[in-house]
Amino acid sequence: MDNRQIQQISDILYAESNAKVVASLEQLQTEDELFVLLDNFNWNNGFEVPKAVLTHSKCSLSVALLAFYRADGIRYLLEGEAAFANSLSKEWEGFVKDVYDKMLRGHFPSGTISFQPEITTIQKFKLKKLKPEIDERFLEGISGKDLNVVI
Repeated sequence: MDNRQIQQISDILYAESNAKVVASLEQLQTEDELFVLLDNFNWNNGFEVPKAVLTHSKCSLSVALLAFYRADGIRYLLEGEAAFANSLSKEWEGFVKDVYDKMLRGHFPSGTISFQPEITTIQKFKLKKLKPEIDERFLEGISGKDLNVVI
């Protein structure tokens, strides 16, 4: 990833509104750019931008997994529907379920970026016990090139 791309992502991230960020996403042409943008996104700004990233034509499975885990998808994996029992955000529930379902249906292409979920050995053990049929990618992630760009 070159300096021009990093600057472009930085400019998009620091746009004055989510609407401007969403409108600027069409400028991004690679899964690398989408991954770095989402990896540096302030999730306190809501789900509008992550939803737009997931509908981008270059969105890969690694980008989707990153979005799922950054949105606290681990809670959904561990607790199932109970995770939403006291949820203050129906938008969060819809986002997590939508990303999860799309990943299971193979909606996202594999891509070339590595993503390793930040989950503990104990969480992996619990998930394997609770859901023996769980897709290994949720536990072990995806191999590929490492992108660790902090903006």
